[in-house]
Amino acid sequence: LYGDAKARWTINEYADLECPFCKVYTPRLKRWVDSHPDVNLVWRHLPLQMHGEAARHQARLVECAGIQGGAKAFWSAIDAIFAQSAGNGGGLPGGTLHFPELDQARLEKCAKDMDLVDRLIKTDIDTARSNGITATPTLVIRDNQTGRSVKLEGMADETTLLSAIDWLARDH
Repeated sequence: LYGDAKARWTINEYADLECPFCKVYTPRLKRWVDSHPDVNLVWRHLPLQMHGEAARHQARLVECAGIQGGAKAFWSAIDAIFAQSAGNGGGLPGGTLHFPELDQARLEKCAKDMDLVDRLIKTDIDTARSNGITATPTLVIRDNQTGRSVKLEGMADETTLLSAIDWLARDH
């Protein structure tokens, strides 16, 4: 979770760490969440088939970073991967994430060996599929008071995000 756990609005971002659009969009979305205290952000893994094993390995790395260092390390690992990865399936230089905040050997071992991490990622993928989400980035904005949600595909700008929240806030 990124942002206030008690926020009224949650944006679930279905994304791929090798996706060039996500690489540009996710930092922008995080800055937007920073300026809207009533919104939080949840990362949902959707490593696309076309990005191969690089996307899946990176998903495991960020989950392992979160296990070792909490939410701050999780989001820092996402930032580090976006900064270091070639993108579009090209992966990390030498296949290794340079992430000095955590024990590198432990991080890599976790990413290679941990079934729990694979199950977490598979749950995100299965949820995406069951909701017809096949592209990254895709956002699902949820009103935590009413339970209503709306799906936005692509890189939604600030106006679109605010319009979606306004639409969800209206009485239907």
